Amino acid sequence: MILDKYPEFDSDEFTEENVFKTVFQKEKYDYFKIKNILSDIYQLSEQFLKTTAALNKGFENDIDLLNNLHERELNSVYIQREKQLDVKMKNSLRDESYFYSKYLLSKTNTSHFKFEKSGYLFDQIQNEFDSFLDYSLTGLLRLYSKMLHNKNHGNVNFNMEMFDNVFEYIKDKDFENNPSNKIYKTIISLELSKEEKYYRELLRLKEKYESVISKEDMYYILLIINSFSVYKLKLGDESYYMDRFLSFKEILDRKFIPDNYFLFVNFISTFTSACMAGQTEWAEKFLSEHLKSVSPKEETSNTVNYCKGFLEYCLKNYDSALEYFAKTSFKLFITKVMVKSYTLRIYYEQNMYEQTFSAIDSFRHYLRSEKQISEDLKIAHYEFLRFLNELTKLKIDNIKKKSDPKLIGLKKEIEKMSSNPLGAKNWLIKKAANFI
Repeated sequence: MILDKYPEFDSDEFTEENVFKTVFQKEKYDYFKIKNILSDIYQLSEQFLKTTAALNKGFENDIDLLNNLHERELNSVYIQREKQLDVKMKNSLRDESYFYSKYLLSKTNTSHFKFEKSGYLFDQIQNEFDSFLDYSLTGLLRLYSKMLHNKNHGNVNFNMEMFDNVFEYIKDKDFENNPSNKIYKTIISLELSKEEKYYRELLRLKEKYESVISKEDMYYILLIINSFSVYKLKLGDESYYMDRFLSFKEILDRKFIPDNYFLFVNFISTFTSACMAGQTEWAEKFLSEHLKSVSPKEETSNTVNYCKGFLEYCLKNYDSALEYFAKTSFKLFITKVMVKSYTLRIYYEQNMYEQTFSAIDSFRHYLRSEKQISEDLKIAHYEFLRFLNELTKLKIDNIKKKSDPKLIGLKKEIEKMSSNPLGAKNWLIKKAANFI
């Protein structure tokens, strides 16, 4: 009865009374008895989770065994087990957990061998220090890289204590035996400089160390690839549409996203990145195969309509795209802005001048009232609205020559746009170039 209701346990039939009746068929329902049983089961489940966690500690279990062998002065067994563990660790992933375990092993060896005069060497202390330094640097660089990433792409400020000192220390180090540190150092350099050479280096490291880094490190690399692609796209470099799509695709292929939890904004980004990279068949297949995983569930309809509308927009089926966009009722400002921006472009493409001017005015009012949108992003959208307004006016005036001073002046202003939100700058450049 219980397993049938797993994992939600939300059936109307799943009550304490019915459970009691199933287990104790001939007894009268006893509130305290069932409560005591449930309490015992809860405590057993906690104990089960603790035991499971202990069994899954990996190298730490082996190190705990060494500590127990040390306390019992079983030196010969200790040496045998320590050698076995050393071999096992050399064949493992070189991630933060590895360096932590290596430090714990060095610490244990230092404590053990100082009591064995024949085996005690002062370099055990050096080994302990070196392994602790490796572990500490790996943790610090991982956290620094995440702090910088969230600061640059999420406008979040952190207290990055000792960052300048640590970065000065590691900037000339190769970290050949520590792939994680090599990766994090590259990510930090990329976040600090935004230089493409560090992006290319990160792609090289991803391919080189794919088999020896943790899932967490790989997932983080893919997030950085995605974020840098977005940064380049905002600057107008459309070659990064494919990079962004491939990062989303790999996140999906590696099953880094739970089957039952695909946040709707990430779902939309995955779908639209495929469309912008020209992978429309993949996008349609993705929509049909992963639709049930959209979270929260109440955003499923909005997500479907937006994705279908965006695909129709990319295929230049503008009437159909408008129908789908009109069915959306997003509450999140990011998705509202997306609908408004692409709807505006369709109005312009369809020569729907009244609707274009009305939508421009409505978009401006929304930007003024929405507190969650950053000022930089608002400025970028205001620029788009201003230039689209001017371009529409020129269209109405029926400009006949590409040499018209008004059109030439507008083109120059569009080229100077500070950003490329949702590809708006590039779109305006194309519309102005093909004006006649």
